[in-house]
Amino acid sequence: MAEPVAVGVRYCGGCNPRFDRVAEVRRLEAACPWAVFEGARPGVCYDLLLIVGGCTACCPSQEGLEGRYRAEIREKTDFEQALALLRRAGEEHHDFQG
Repeated sequence: MAEPVAVGVRYCGGCNPRFDRVAEVRRLEAACPWAVFEGARPGVCYDLLLIVGGCTACCPSQEGLEGRYRAEIREKTDFEQALALLRRAGEEHHDFQG
C-alpha cells in the first residue's frame, strides 16, 4: 500500500473571510481520502502545500514552508484547481490511480 499524500495546510487569520475556508478544506479531505491533512510546519516538505486565505489578499505567512506542489485557495472557485493539484501529487508521487 502506498503511503498517503501529505498535505500541509496554512490558514490566514480570518479577519475578512468571504467564504467558509474550513469547509473548503474539508471538501478536499472528503474528495481525497488517500491524503493526510495537517497544519503546515516549517522544515517539512509536503506533497502539497495548501495556503488558504479568506479573501484575495491571501496573507498567511509561508516562511519556512515547503511543498512539491503549492495551491492557494483565495475564494471558493479555487477549489477545483487545488483538487487537481492534489490529485496530480498523488498520481506522480505515489503512483495513485483515482
